[in-house]
Amino acid sequence: MNTYINQVKEAFKNWKTALLVLIFTVARIIYGFAWLKSGWGKLVWFSDGKLNSAGKIGALVKNLAGPEVKSFDPLLINKAWAWVASNIFLGLPEATDALVVIFEILVGVLMILGFRIFWAAIIAMFMNVQFLAGASFNNFGYIWTNIAMMQFHKYAELLGIGGFISSRKNQKLV
Repeated sequence: MNTYINQVKEAFKNWKTALLVLIFTVARIIYGFAWLKSGWGKLVWFSDGKLNSAGKIGALVKNLAGPEVKSFDPLLINKAWAWVASNIFLGLPEATDALVVIFEILVGVLMILGFRIFWAAIIAMFMNVQFLAGASFNNFGYIWTNIAMMQFHKYAELLGIGGFISSRKNQKLV
C-alpha cells in the first residue's frame, strides 16, 4: 500500500497529471453512478414486468434499415446489424432485457471502482450507440464521455482499483 501511495504522490508532482487524475476520477464516479442508477432502475422494472426490449429493438431495426431509410451504406453495415437485431435480439427479448441491466450495472460498478475503465467505456459506447439507433437521442454526452474515458483511462484509474493493481505489478501508473 505504501508503494502505491508513494507512486501516486510522485505522479502528482506534475500538476497537469494531478489535474487530469482529479478531473477524470470525479467524472468516472459521477458517470458510474449514472450507469448504476440506470441499471438499478431497470432491475426494479423486472419486478413490475414493465421492461420490454422488443419495442426498442423494433425501433432500432426501423431506424437502421427501415423502408424509409435511404442512407449511404456501401458495406451494408446497417442492414447487417438490423438483421442481427431482428433475428437474434428480437427472438430473445427476456435475455436482451437481462443483458442490458447486467451490463449497465457492470459499467457503473467498474467506473465507480476505477477498474478496467477502457473496457467499461467500450461496453458503454456500444450500448449508447444502440440506444441512439433505437431513437434515444439523449446519448450524445455519454458517447463523448466514453471517448474521453477510453483516451484517458490511465488517469481515470490512477485513484482506483486499477491504479492499485498496476502499482502491485510494478507497472507505471500514468
